[in-house]
Amino acid sequence: MTVFAVALILFFTPLVASAVFGFTLPGKGFTLDSLDAAVQNADFLSQLSTTLQLAVLSTLASLLLLVPTLLFLHLRAPKLLPITEWLSVIPYVVPAIALVSGANLFFRSVAPSFLVSTYSLVPFYVVLTLPLVYRTLDAGIRSLDIRTLFAASASLGATPAQTLVRIILPNLRAALLGASLLSCALALGEYALASLLLHSTFPVFMVQVGMNQPRAAAALSFLAIVVTWLLLMTLSSASTRRKKKQRSTQFKRQVAKDLPPKEFAPAGPPSFTKGRSR
Repeated sequence: MTVFAVALILFFTPLVASAVFGFTLPGKGFTLDSLDAAVQNADFLSQLSTTLQLAVLSTLASLLLLVPTLLFLHLRAPKLLPITEWLSVIPYVVPAIALVSGANLFFRSVAPSFLVSTYSLVPFYVVLTLPLVYRTLDAGIRSLDIRTLFAASASLGATPAQTLVRIILPNLRAALLGASLLSCALALGEYALASLLLHSTFPVFMVQVGMNQPRAAAALSFLAIVVTWLLLMTLSSASTRRKKKQRSTQFKRQVAKDLPPKEFAPAGPPSFTKGRSR
């Protein structure tokens, strides 16, 4: 309980402090003036839209890359799983500045115009979120007996693609949702790569605003954290409600299956003697 209380204090104290600093002015109390100045900036909506697009694209790219790869490894090459798990940790070991420096040298010689586009951040975000997304999807796949599911589905005449779409992916819904949440959260708050590659995203915009308007930067940071937090809670609660609904449906089916069948009297031939007048 003490550890939980200390964790709450450490988490909420900076959040409350940034909210108080961003939404109050000396002698004026609570006000939105600092936030208005940042929102009316011409780059606010464009950079917010760019960051949201980068978060969605990087999440889709991570899922499209890792879901087939992990399914293939679990089905056909399970001995390679420890190696891929070790490789997935490399983005944590390599600093962002080293990653950007290496990418600059490589792409300048191979494709100089690649790093000019803002969407060139997508592969970097995929690499950055790789450890968390990999482990979330791997844990979800390990909880399923996918070999048995593929074999049972094939025995019923389904193709591998039909098994993947109708059986595997619906059962991986929780893992896919968790991986998407982690990827979006990291992409929305990533600053180092975008700044080093000289791209303008929403975190870079907040830092630039904070140089001249620290209260506006604090207010924007507080709102960004709250919105991200609410998004995570909404998606998590939706997943939890769906799980409860599935468990309730399975329980009802099990109860209906365990009930003894009703005994019905065999329908005999209609009697014509009853009511016949003698």
